[in-house]
Amino acid sequence: MTIFQAWDEAWTDSNERLDKKITEFAETDTLLARGILQQLVALLRTLSDPEKLKRRYGLVLQVSAHHQSEDLALEMKYGSSYLSDVNDKLPRADLAIFDENRLRHMAFLQKIRFGISGTVSSLEDLFGRLDEFNRYLQLLAPQAIRANADRKLFELAVKDIGKDPDKAKRLEEGAAYEAKHSIDQGAKARFEDLSKLVNFSLAIQSANPDMSRKKIFSRADFSFDKPYYIDRNTTLARLFDYPTKHQSRIVLVEWVFLDKHASGSAILKVLDETKVTWSILHAHKPLKILLPSSIGLIFDDSSPRNIGIVFQLPPHIRGRESHKDIPGEPTTRVIPSPTTVAEIGKPTSLRQLILKEPQSLDLGIRFLLAKQLLDAVHLMHTARFTHRNIRPDNLLFFPVPRSRDQRRHEGRDGLLPKLDFTKPLIVGFHDAYLQIQVSSDPPPPYSQPEGLKPILKNSNRKPPRDVVIDCYTHPERRLDPRGRSAPYRLLDDLYSVGCVLLELGLWETLDHMEGEDIALRAPLVGEVGESMEVVMFEKEEEVCKDAEVVKKAAKRLDVITGRIYAEVTRECLSPKSPRDVLETERRLAAKLAQVTA
Repeated sequence: MTIFQAWDEAWTDSNERLDKKITEFAETDTLLARGILQQLVALLRTLSDPEKLKRRYGLVLQVSAHHQSEDLALEMKYGSSYLSDVNDKLPRADLAIFDENRLRHMAFLQKIRFGISGTVSSLEDLFGRLDEFNRYLQLLAPQAIRANADRKLFELAVKDIGKDPDKAKRLEEGAAYEAKHSIDQGAKARFEDLSKLVNFSLAIQSANPDMSRKKIFSRADFSFDKPYYIDRNTTLARLFDYPTKHQSRIVLVEWVFLDKHASGSAILKVLDETKVTWSILHAHKPLKILLPSSIGLIFDDSSPRNIGIVFQLPPHIRGRESHKDIPGEPTTRVIPSPTTVAEIGKPTSLRQLILKEPQSLDLGIRFLLAKQLLDAVHLMHTARFTHRNIRPDNLLFFPVPRSRDQRRHEGRDGLLPKLDFTKPLIVGFHDAYLQIQVSSDPPPPYSQPEGLKPILKNSNRKPPRDVVIDCYTHPERRLDPRGRSAPYRLLDDLYSVGCVLLELGLWETLDHMEGEDIALRAPLVGEVGESMEVVMFEKEEEVCKDAEVVKKAAKRLDVITGRIYAEVTRECLSPKSPRDVLETERRLAAKLAQVTA
């Protein structure tokens, strides 16, 4: 029933009426539309025939205080009488008759209760018929409708997971069973994604800071060579004796830095928050969600203010080499040097790509990235997970596998390695320290973000702001008097997605748009509060100017990307809070799926 409900809602508008999509589909794909109508009519006829339900599926009408079984049977037949007037050739008049009566008919059927009088095999026949019905609907519907139905299916599957986790667990197991035994590859992938999404959502519900000591590494377990370095927060590293003794693996590490004056309680609080992040990201999840899998944390008593989150890399990069000779066996494998590893596996962020490739990527690739990002964020939000740090420097692309000669050619010509744009990773879980105010000391010295020029005349006294932090955040959140302690909303993530879509469309970073107006603006201002903590705030006029720059830049999208992409981006950037963010994201993802280059 959940699968059908998801499919049904993909065709309907907010008032549960068939919208223009099915009318257009009936005109362009008449045979497929006729097949869908035939399936719906046949199923409704079956469900409205008490004698057939009893004879074939062992279902009998339950008598209520207000109805006798004979009365219910007559009412069922009367309520389904309109189906006899529906012609299989699907004229417009019959489609209107069906649309007019189906909601009333289905509402009546949902109120009826049945008892079981048949055998187990009769019930299996019923489940088989419903499964066959859903498969036919999926097969006959266009791809855009199937994709949107899948999004709705995921929402419905985890909708009440907090109230009934046992039901969700059974759903996860059932979906995993269907995936294992399904022959159809499309259905197999759908059930696998459903099973993993429910598992991920359950992990979020039960996340806690309790984790095995085996998952907590020390710095001595890693090699942090200079070629591995990516930026202040992120680096590659070689993890020794993993996954088994005498083997090693290349991993991605994100550092959570705490102020040197942080108290012991503050360190423990951040450590607990980081453990919760690990427990969530360690869970199995759909590949479409684009989140990395965490394999542990780095925490040393000798350096307690530097906490590392360790992530797996794509299989062709992480490797699995022996780093010690095994007694009695010849050495047959050579460990690549850190420089070679960096050439093979060092990721490139979207921000780096935009700054280093002024000619921009092919528009089709940019559309693909936009679709992947919006779908991934919708899946995160469906599972009740907010990322809180979506921005272009946290969207990573890894090199495709290539030979040594190809790598040498790229290095000689100064070319960027060929990147795999089909499997990006969304990282950026290193900002936990921003949630905690630990001291009244002034903020640390300004460090120049990559690609941002010090263009202020008086840069010694007033350095350029770190737009990487500021301008991808929803204006309402930036102005919230509670600061970073304010509850994080799904809408805040959606606004950040809009900023990234804007950069993908224009192929410019926010700090370079509209005459670099954003980069010229003043940084955050810090004041010492009553409890002697530093409170960082922004002036409302500055935030409004930033929002206006973004809004003005978004108007240029239409001529570059087309109307649909521009409308999706502008709606993501809208300051107004929609009634249902998940529904809005699902609608925008379906709309963006129409874009081609």
